[in-house]
Amino acid sequence: MYLPPDQQRRHCAKYFTPLNNQLLNWDLDIVRDRVSRGVPITDMVADIGDDMVVKYGRRVRPEEARAIQVVATKTSGVPVPRVYGVIRDHDTSITYIVQEKLKGTPLVDLLPTLSELEFNVIADQLRDILRALSSLDTAGLMGTFGHNHYNFVFHRFTAYGDWITPTTKEFVERLPKLLAASPLSFSATDQVSGGPYDFGRNPIFSHGDFVPENILIHEGRVSGIIDWEHAGWYPYFWNDYVARRRMKLPKFRDGKWQTMVEKIMASYPMFEKYPSAGNKIVSGSADTSVRV
Repeated sequence: MYLPPDQQRRHCAKYFTPLNNQLLNWDLDIVRDRVSRGVPITDMVADIGDDMVVKYGRRVRPEEARAIQVVATKTSGVPVPRVYGVIRDHDTSITYIVQEKLKGTPLVDLLPTLSELEFNVIADQLRDILRALSSLDTAGLMGTFGHNHYNFVFHRFTAYGDWITPTTKEFVERLPKLLAASPLSFSATDQVSGGPYDFGRNPIFSHGDFVPENILIHEGRVSGIIDWEHAGWYPYFWNDYVARRRMKLPKFRDGKWQTMVEKIMASYPMFEKYPSAGNKIVSGSADTSVRV
């Protein structure tokens, strides 16, 4: 079912409640000053002290804060940062999201040294987190949070038109066409392919970039899932596709991330070739999106 943008916004609005804005007397000048005096974590995130960080930039959207809030209030057991407020500089088109600084070290830095017990505990938690997110699955809703498109995810390809794919079939057909038309160079791991696909399956609610860089670990347990900018409703195989893209990188060649992925989510290996008209369309034969 395709939802026009106005209906899409109304659909998501049922999840929206006012942000818990604890900035009180803060204004744009104060936020910019705190960021300028803060400690850069990345080129888009600054530690401003008082157990707070600010994510900011022209590509930062208020919907990311809304997605975090929805996950915090509508699911159980998903550790996300508390959002204190969102401030937008309309002159520069820069959005600032002030949020809690969660304790923890990115999983990507810990994977090589985890004990078997720690590895299994973390895998169990991640599987439970994906299961909790699946409670937000919504039939027929395709796009990032608050939108009916994926322009913010595939921003490299916006020159080729809006990424509006209201069905999994259209999503699968569109990706290789854009990759082929792009002046950039892409490896096979950037392609969704192989099949067979179950085009009758509903989309899933996904973090959008569920990878070790966005998973925090503290004292042997998952302490946070961060960077929700790509959160939304995707084809059923999206979590596995995104997770497996990382496996080709040198830092993951020890196989530990692959082993963890196989423990926490269903496998849809789709990386060998572009999808073609000959790909088989199946119905009801795919595994669930989360291991149980």
